[in-house]
Amino acid sequence: MKIKNKLLSLASILVVSNVSAIEIGPTGSGIELSGFVDLYFMSQSKVETTEVGQVEIDLDWEDGPVSVSVDFDLYDSATDGATLEEAIITYDFGNGFSVTGGKRLSYLGFEAYDPTNMYQYSYAYDADGVGGPQDIYDAYDTGFSVDYAGDTFSVGIFTSAEQDGGFEYALAFTGVENLTVKAILADWDAYETTTYWVSYQLDKLLLAAEVAERDNTTGTDIEGWLIMGNYSVNDQLALTLRYSEEEVGTIDHEKFTISPSYAFTDSLSGLVEYSTYDSSVVASEPGDLFAVEFIFTF
Repeated sequence: MKIKNKLLSLASILVVSNVSAIEIGPTGSGIELSGFVDLYFMSQSKVETTEVGQVEIDLDWEDGPVSVSVDFDLYDSATDGATLEEAIITYDFGNGFSVTGGKRLSYLGFEAYDPTNMYQYSYAYDADGVGGPQDIYDAYDTGFSVDYAGDTFSVGIFTSAEQDGGFEYALAFTGVENLTVKAILADWDAYETTTYWVSYQLDKLLLAAEVAERDNTTGTDIEGWLIMGNYSVNDQLALTLRYSEEEVGTIDHEKFTISPSYAFTDSLSGLVEYSTYDSSVVASEPGDLFAVEFIFTF
């Protein structure tokens, strides 16, 4: 299974797991191989791109209370090549408490880092183009965390071991069936990030909302919020609608996304996205986005 932030991650709340993971090594060794291949076509501002977005290879191992997860990202790029996304060791005390150390993904944000846990192709806060695919959340860091997960709430504290690092604090309430409420704070030397989000599963409809903010010590502060709904028409077909706003300094951006998705098999899924932007400064307005994405998981 995916160990990263398993007590507080979006993936755990949406019950996303490596059900197709392949056991490798001797029978009963506890070593599993899984991953995904992400292919996409994107058109924006008269620029078209067709690429292998990402290939991820995950190795997971469990032996009693100890579990290890190592994830490699492979990119079709001479500059990116291969990246060690995650390498963590977790000790589970069996009473809700666990300790994790290594390179791991952030607690931050409703929208997940990997495309396998996204409801659409693009991120809500991507109009500014500063700092990667989205403008507010952190990606990953090296350090240590202490996590607790109970029936009513979960809490996590992470401390970075990197230079100019800091802390992350996460609190989740899950005491009402199908309802999740989270508050997350990242306090780093150069900036402070907060996200508050709520999701509710109403039969086939998932509703979610988030408020996020990044306060930089130097540079421009960024604020954003989103609302989204994902409706499962049946076991294969679903539709996502999302509206988001992002304020970068004095420039306001609005974004509307519609994205139908279809599961061809248990391993192969695809989606189409159309997103339109409206900005307070016309020169800063991104062009409409059209994307097609296919993801194969194993």
